[in-house]
Amino acid sequence: MEQYIFQCEDSLDGIFTAIYNAWDSGYGHKNIQIQFIDQMMNYQLFSKYIPVVTDYEKSEKVVRTIKKKISVEAYETICRAAMTDRQDKADAIYRFVILGIHYGSSIITNYSNPFVQSIFEMNRAVGNEVHHYTGFLRFSELKNHVLYGKINPKNNVITLLAPHFADRLPVENWIIHDEVRQLAIVHQIGEGWVQVDTSEVDFSELGKINNEEESLEQLWKSFVESIAILERTNYKLQRQNLPIRFRRNMTEFTN
Repeated sequence: MEQYIFQCEDSLDGIFTAIYNAWDSGYGHKNIQIQFIDQMMNYQLFSKYIPVVTDYEKSEKVVRTIKKKISVEAYETICRAAMTDRQDKADAIYRFVILGIHYGSSIITNYSNPFVQSIFEMNRAVGNEVHHYTGFLRFSELKNHVLYGKINPKNNVITLLAPHFADRLPVENWIIHDEVRQLAIVHQIGEGWVQVDTSEVDFSELGKINNEEESLEQLWKSFVESIAILERTNYKLQRQNLPIRFRRNMTEFTN
């Protein structure tokens, strides 16, 4: 049996457009896969590859169907799953939507199903990373008094971090910069926050940190060193509580 592989961009609207086109094709769900356009793969024999152009109207139709036929909770779950870096997420979301339309809102707790379990695991990975960054993100004050923080997350979590810091730093101008995806959240006092593409932005133009910030950073490093108890050093436990990948942008671990 020939397989039909729909290739979409790695975005929520791209995935939803692919789901719409796949469903509308009439090829049969068992004969369809959804993959990303730039996904590294070995082309399969007896397969037809179908490029998908993102269509926001089709995407919105899928959103309405999910909310109506399954639930709003299911839609929010899918949105978080789409933020992971897993290459199989598009097809897993497609299978989850198929099941959800058949079973309704109860599908969200059917963890025995492998596709539901995959969606749950993706949600957990995103949630865990967001939780880590709410504690591990470090801001530095630039000379223009803007707070600037860099992150290098596995998953696309920047929009989930924004509400947390908007609530805690409402009277500050700040930027959270995802260096991996070249995205940033920009918060302006009294204006809320927006996500911007930074692929053509030279962050060196923002300016360096001010003198007072340099002193505070040194003070913070000295404090961290002073409270450490050499005899109780446990590097294995440290890596469990604070994975190494988070440390590259943390003040207390930078030179």
